Amino acid sequence: MFIKSDIRRITIALEKAFYSEVYLALGKAGIIHLARFSERDSLGDTGLHEEETLAGEIISGTEYNLNALAITPEESGISALTVDKNQDAALVFELKKIIERAMRLRTKIREKENITARQMEYAEVLNRMSVESAVIKKARLVKIIFGTVENAIGDISSDSRFILNMIDNYVLGICLPSDYPALFQFLKNYGFTDKSDEVNPLPLKMIKRRLEILQRRGEIVDTYLNQLKKEKGQMLKELNSSYRCYDEMLKAMRMSLFSSKAMFITGWIDTRDRQKLLNTMERICGNRFIFSERKDPDAPVRLLNMKLFKPFELIVRTMGMPSNSEIDPTPLTAITFIFMFGLMFGDLGQGLVLMLCGFILRMYGGKKMKENLLQAGGILIACGISAAICGLFYGSVFSSEHVIPALWFHPTTHIMKLFTTTILTGVVFIMTGLLVNIINNILNSDYTEALLEKRGLAILVIYATIIFFAVIYQRTGKLPAPWKISIFVILPLILFSLKGVLGPVFFQKEKPHNIAEYIVETIMEIVEIALSLFANTISFIRVGAFALSHAGLSIVTYTLAGIADPNLKSAGAIIVIITGNIFIIGFEGLICGIQSMRLEYYEFFSKFFKGDGVAFSPFTLKVKTSEV
Repeated sequence: MFIKSDIRRITIALEKAFYSEVYLALGKAGIIHLARFSERDSLGDTGLHEEETLAGEIISGTEYNLNALAITPEESGISALTVDKNQDAALVFELKKIIERAMRLRTKIREKENITARQMEYAEVLNRMSVESAVIKKARLVKIIFGTVENAIGDISSDSRFILNMIDNYVLGICLPSDYPALFQFLKNYGFTDKSDEVNPLPLKMIKRRLEILQRRGEIVDTYLNQLKKEKGQMLKELNSSYRCYDEMLKAMRMSLFSSKAMFITGWIDTRDRQKLLNTMERICGNRFIFSERKDPDAPVRLLNMKLFKPFELIVRTMGMPSNSEIDPTPLTAITFIFMFGLMFGDLGQGLVLMLCGFILRMYGGKKMKENLLQAGGILIACGISAAICGLFYGSVFSSEHVIPALWFHPTTHIMKLFTTTILTGVVFIMTGLLVNIINNILNSDYTEALLEKRGLAILVIYATIIFFAVIYQRTGKLPAPWKISIFVILPLILFSLKGVLGPVFFQKEKPHNIAEYIVETIMEIVEIALSLFANTISFIRVGAFALSHAGLSIVTYTLAGIADPNLKSAGAIIVIITGNIFIIGFEGLICGIQSMRLEYYEFFSKFFKGDGVAFSPFTLKVKTSEV
């Protein structure tokens, strides 16, 4: 607990000829967090830019081909130690040209097919009107117009100067050329769209024949593309997958340093994987490589927690990654979070339901290979267990306080006891946070911060003493002796006030520039610390408030069920009870989780946590089992 993996900075020098095999092996092993050499260490162009460009073109070409053939790409993975880029590029680009031609042809055929289908529809309508299609464009003595209308046309007066024939939403109008503007304006009032120019003068049979020919041509092109998909689809998926993985490998190589004959790799590695790395290098390079390692205070961080606490890394990482200069707070986070959640959500039945939901979430996360879902499921399981245990102490089962006796007390009948408990819980958490800050600073040899600053030992002693005196006074009504106040309150306060003097004398800190300014700053800092600790302490009263809120919702649930049936045995009463419990589990569970997280971040983490570390992220490639 409270420790992290031992991450060391390493540098590897090897012959340039091995670079492809080495990077593939490193990516497969997933054990090294790569680092970039500085620009001033660059030894010139490594030739990787051309390889990256060609690999990108191959990826783009395979993606176009896959999309055109309606093939879903595979996950990235490389199946060979080397790739023949020129041959693969020629194959992909030639296939792309073939597919592009086929796609253009299919597009043209479909466009003509759509036009011909509309022409056939118009011809069929005109045939039903007993009008030949060719007449519309060949008529000389009269003007004929054909199209569609949005609204039905009513009866036309007998003295009208034009003739209309309408089938469905199609309309045919005939008039003298001089009356054409009046006819057109009349039809426009009904949402007319002119289709006269789209009418094909050929007979209906010939149009049908042309449509059948176009459909057969489209089927031939589709058959050809389907054959390409069957013959080349798997090859395209493998090429796309391999080159996406190869592109990742090239990007990783960009971080290395090259000369004409050698290359240098630098990064960080977990010391537990050192021997695995050395074995990999020996297998590829024999003894023709140089390996060095050293401690690095700026190394990335890999948390090392037992299985019970590991899900709570999710809460810690949300706030930031602990750096190498601070201890891992995950175990403390796990204990404090589930304890606060249990106090707020204490119910045996509902806690077991939450635990079951956590198991389901973990199963789902395992199937989807989602680490965050696995950790969220673990947190939910732990919170469910805590809520169930607190439910035993509260005597609450599925919102009822009459099924089992309370091992401790019912929250609604002992409100002050509940609030006192939650405030004292907060005191313990705050003191723990201050203690962790002291430990962190001692480990970093910052003794002024550890002993005399606003989250140091002096403030911890004052805070703990005042709380202790308050508890004693509440129980006995006696004030503490003056000498106790002098030793445990006034003396630490004086030491804190003199940090500007003691720091330079004992710990080589800078002296204050101005005495008057220092005095004012110290007074203001004391006021700020007092208000801050008071607010932090009182903030934990929300734990008791939400425990009462949970109990209140439970009372409301059974009150509503009692209205439906005083004996709570009818179907209506049971439905109300079930619905109420589901609402409490979902709504109150979410609220309690949010409040627990808020107390973690603002009242607990704020006392010690910096979170400016970088997560250890090893270079990883997905390598297929067909690798040779």
